[in-house]
Amino acid sequence: MMPSTYRVVSVQPTGPPTASTSAPRRRWVAGKRPTRTPRRCAAIRASAADDLDAADVLSAMESFHEDEIARFDAKTAARKERDDVFKGTMDEEDVFERVDKQKARRREKRTAVRRAQQSARGSGESGAKNARLAFLYDAETDEDDATTVTKCNDVVRLCESMEEVLDVVREMRDAGVEPVESTYVAVMLVCRKIGAPERAIQVYDAMVEAEVSMSARTFYLVIELALKAGAIKEALRIKDDMKYMGLRVGAKLYTDLLRALANTDMGKRKGPQDRLIRACRLFEEMLGEGVNPPPAAYHTLIVAAHRANQHDLAIRTYEELIETGVTPTRVTCETALESMAKSGLIGRALDVFLDMKKNGLAPRKATYNMLLSACVHAPQPRVEEAFEIFEEMQANDNVSLDKTTFTLLIDTACKAGKPEMAFEAFAKMRESGVEVEVATLNRLIHAAGLNAKHDETSVQASLELYEAMKRLNVTPDVITYGSIISTCAKARDAATAVKMYKEMLANGIEPNRILFNVLISALGRADRRDDALKYFAILKEKAKKNSALKPNRETYTTVFDAIIGSGGVELAVAKHSLESGNGVSFVHSPKVATLRSVYAEGVAEGVYEDLDGALAVRDPDSASCTINMNTLSRTESVVATLVLLERLEKLKEENIPTVSFLYAGKGKPGKGGAQRRMLAIETCLRAADLKFEVGEVGGANLLAIKGRHVVKWAKMNAETVY
Repeated sequence: MMPSTYRVVSVQPTGPPTASTSAPRRRWVAGKRPTRTPRRCAAIRASAADDLDAADVLSAMESFHEDEIARFDAKTAARKERDDVFKGTMDEEDVFERVDKQKARRREKRTAVRRAQQSARGSGESGAKNARLAFLYDAETDEDDATTVTKCNDVVRLCESMEEVLDVVREMRDAGVEPVESTYVAVMLVCRKIGAPERAIQVYDAMVEAEVSMSARTFYLVIELALKAGAIKEALRIKDDMKYMGLRVGAKLYTDLLRALANTDMGKRKGPQDRLIRACRLFEEMLGEGVNPPPAAYHTLIVAAHRANQHDLAIRTYEELIETGVTPTRVTCETALESMAKSGLIGRALDVFLDMKKNGLAPRKATYNMLLSACVHAPQPRVEEAFEIFEEMQANDNVSLDKTTFTLLIDTACKAGKPEMAFEAFAKMRESGVEVEVATLNRLIHAAGLNAKHDETSVQASLELYEAMKRLNVTPDVITYGSIISTCAKARDAATAVKMYKEMLANGIEPNRILFNVLISALGRADRRDDALKYFAILKEKAKKNSALKPNRETYTTVFDAIIGSGGVELAVAKHSLESGNGVSFVHSPKVATLRSVYAEGVAEGVYEDLDGALAVRDPDSASCTINMNTLSRTESVVATLVLLERLEKLKEENIPTVSFLYAGKGKPGKGGAQRRMLAIETCLRAADLKFEVGEVGGANLLAIKGRHVVKWAKMNAETVY
């Protein structure tokens, strides 16, 4: 089967083509193939569908620059003047005559060199520069060219440095022996031997410059050395040159290049996603060339997709590997299994697990833990399946249980909302003798507080676990106290929350921002607004020395909830109405003034947008303005609306927008965020007794407040003091 999933990557490739798609820009001589420049080759290929005639040739030549044509003509004319250039119809006798002439010239040059050396020895001067090349100057020997080159190549292979290699090659040339392909290969082997593989690329470029014909084995060697040197771009360039020469790139070479692309960054675009994109391009090229990818190529692509968190691509590639009829290795199976686990695909993960056992791959501890991880990440945590996997794991004598196993088991139970099963897993952990760590007990404390809203014993259960932790000589950390205080917040037990905070400080543990958030939430749910503001002030004071404690949006939202009260804005408006006899006065109450003050602090810290700026932006045609509340939570929308009312009331009549649109966002199926936001805004406007209209444009929820209603409402509240 020809895989088709390699184009499915969430990160789309951008930028210029990689080296693997660039055309080679070199001149070549290979066998009977004529020397061509790349543009001439492109021109010829463009008309390859039809027979070339004079018009085609002229059309192709017109694409050349005048200077290039002049240089080409000059070079052609120089060749015609040489006697050894063939000028007629070639037959067998012409070929042999030409070869004989070339051999005779080289023999004459070597003879002249030998005579000069003999004369030098007669005058007392040294002979050969390299003693191992003495055979070049032996007048009594009459070896053919191939034998002489072979001997020279043997001398090159014995060299221990590139300087020595260059001296040998230089002396060869001086003696009339021209390097051939095997000579350059010998130099590359020296590069590998001395640990300088990057020099092989320079040798390759010298071969290209000298127009030396190369075989596939030479290309394979230089690409191997380029990859060893980490020069992936150069390796891809040489691979393209190889294809340009009409040589087939094999599956092994493609796999080596794939592995290099998947494991190494290139250029400015770095990271696992860009590495995956490049690997997918090369995989597509391999398929386009008709090369069947081996299992190692599939494995490389699966690993690259897994690293880039493209788990869907990793899974589909694995399935296509299976469809080819190849039995994957253990590493390939477990890599795909881990992608399935992170995607929560427990069904597919179990299928892979069964296939592994059928193929004789005995499950390991890591294999079982991946299945447990799939149970944790499933959309609906599969706690029953997790315990079944755990029981099979226990029955396997070749597998040992560790803390990761029990942690995943406890996490599955917690996510499924079944704290009793989390405690059952903890009991099994104690029975197995696995060391209990603070992280495990923190998970259990979190599990104990899952049902704290409806279970009055949750706080007591958390405290018992806290005491058990101390008996086991396990030191609590900030997460321990945060989990207990979070349980107190759900149970509205502010007294215990404050007690645990003070005990934490007494034990020398500094609180973090999350702990302050849950502490403020606990106080707010217990309707202890002043205490919540007190600890908010403590947090801001600590943040002056530690920027990690700086309040964020979650902190401000928690403070808003604490100020409004545990029943929400609707109950706050109703209570104020009963106490004052006038619901309209709620927007002018001290509680709302405190909300506006905290919001102003958030604006100063860059957490929220300044509404004055939004009000100042008007539509040029209608003079209306739009306040975007789409990104705010329900509580934040309430406070922003109350701040907006204050701003509108203080505007001069001529500065009031003709219409103020409050954009609450688009409603999404299954999610009521926009609708809840709309209801919160409506509650505030009704409490202020300000007329408004509700509408929907293109699926977006909007509230419109006309300017004339704002003017009338502002006059009615002119004497109100905020």
